[in-house]
Amino acid sequence: MNADKDLENKFDQDFLFYLGFINEFIKNFKNEEEAKHCNAWLKKLCGSPCATIDKKRCRNIYLSNLILCMQEGKLAGPFRGNPNEVDISDAMQAFEHLTPSNLAEPDWLQEVAESPDEDYPRDGRTYLATRTLPGGEGAFAYLAVTLAEDEPKWLGGGEGAFDRVMEEKFQEYVPPVSEMERLLLRRKDPAERERVLAYYDVLLQNITSELNEDVPPEENDTINALIQQLIEDLQRKEKYDKYAAMSDKERRTDLLLLLHDRVYARRQKTAQREEVLDEIEQRTMPLSFFDVSLQPEDVVELPATMWEQAINKFPNRKLMEMLFNNYPNPLIEKFLDLLSNEKETIAIRMQRKHENMVSQMRKELRKEGEKGRIKAEEAERFAQQVAPVLAQIKVAYQNREDAFKKLKDYKDSNLSEQQQLYEKLRTALYDTQKSVEEEAKRGRELTEQINFVNNQTEQMHQVNEEALRMTEADNIALMQNIKKLRKAVHNYEARMRQIQTLSQRKQGSSSAYYYF
Repeated sequence: MNADKDLENKFDQDFLFYLGFINEFIKNFKNEEEAKHCNAWLKKLCGSPCATIDKKRCRNIYLSNLILCMQEGKLAGPFRGNPNEVDISDAMQAFEHLTPSNLAEPDWLQEVAESPDEDYPRDGRTYLATRTLPGGEGAFAYLAVTLAEDEPKWLGGGEGAFDRVMEEKFQEYVPPVSEMERLLLRRKDPAERERVLAYYDVLLQNITSELNEDVPPEENDTINALIQQLIEDLQRKEKYDKYAAMSDKERRTDLLLLLHDRVYARRQKTAQREEVLDEIEQRTMPLSFFDVSLQPEDVVELPATMWEQAINKFPNRKLMEMLFNNYPNPLIEKFLDLLSNEKETIAIRMQRKHENMVSQMRKELRKEGEKGRIKAEEAERFAQQVAPVLAQIKVAYQNREDAFKKLKDYKDSNLSEQQQLYEKLRTALYDTQKSVEEEAKRGRELTEQINFVNNQTEQMHQVNEEALRMTEADNIALMQNIKKLRKAVHNYEARMRQIQTLSQRKQGSSSAYYYF
């Protein structure tokens, strides 16, 4: 009973194994009709109930042969017919070439079975060799089994035969590394790159300190060595003549400025190259979500509440109906068993994946923040360098203004009384002319305002006249209506008097009765 159950489980596992090739091989069909026909066969094989071992065996035989047809991209044999009209229980007859009766044993198997037992048989020997791959990428194993008299090719081939064969197998089975990946693998460690940029920053700081006279030249050993190298480079390029004619202090200052520009340019070029290489590495060799190369401040631990809720939540009715409508019951039971048994592992993996995603996002944000901080520090450093220059410019401008003022006062003091009087009259004339222009401008504005008020008054007058005219017309019409009303009232009163007189006459002349 246990053997039958194990065999049945083995058939179910084989069935699930075959289903794993469907998504890959279904794309091989170039004809849409054959693809639809293949989908119909897949629905039949997946939806047919198979409760016995024989039915599961036949189902697996049909599915395995259908996978072979899908691999070739063309349906053949019984798969050309209508799947609803085919009974899959006749798999032994439909695929006779796979029956055990037609499988002949090879000659070497009969020879092995008939050979006498020996302590060291020449047939059936196994050779195993392993070799680790460079860079910690894994291991490569080679297994050789001899079933005849021939020796393996890498045995008895002389010194180094094993290494040659392993090298051939390595080139055959291990994919080659692209030139870009090879260059990226030669990059320095991120911490080493940070130290290089920090070294450039220290050099710039030392140069700035000496330019600001915070550090004497004789104590700046590193900068002195770089200055000597710079002088040799300028002499080799025949560009040192203009510096040789300068004084020592002036030459030192110009060389420090030149060295500062070169170091800063090298630092910027290095930083830009690292940024470009980081982008290329991210596109060429993206990091996994399970990458652990994170700094402690980037690591994020999310609460497990949402995953606990997902674990304890039951599947709804709609999802269960979709499962039962699209998949056979054994497959659903297998799926639910795996899901219930591995749900905690799945939840832990999802939580870890989300935590790594958030950690990677925090890492990228931190990198962007570092870039912004570096740019802000550079801007602040430039501002500090420009501030003394700006102060000197302001002092020079103020000195120039003071000199112009003194010159003007000197010229004014040398003028005669008539010239001074002329200058005063000219100034008064200019002031008077300016005041006249202002008064004329003010007069024009007042004229425009008066004209605007007159226009408004005229419009209001016209509106009032029109309103009075309409009011008088309405009053006249009202008086006419009152006269008509009075006339109608007068006529009505006369009519009432006539009716009263007539009624009195009728009461005196006769006493007739009227019935209504």
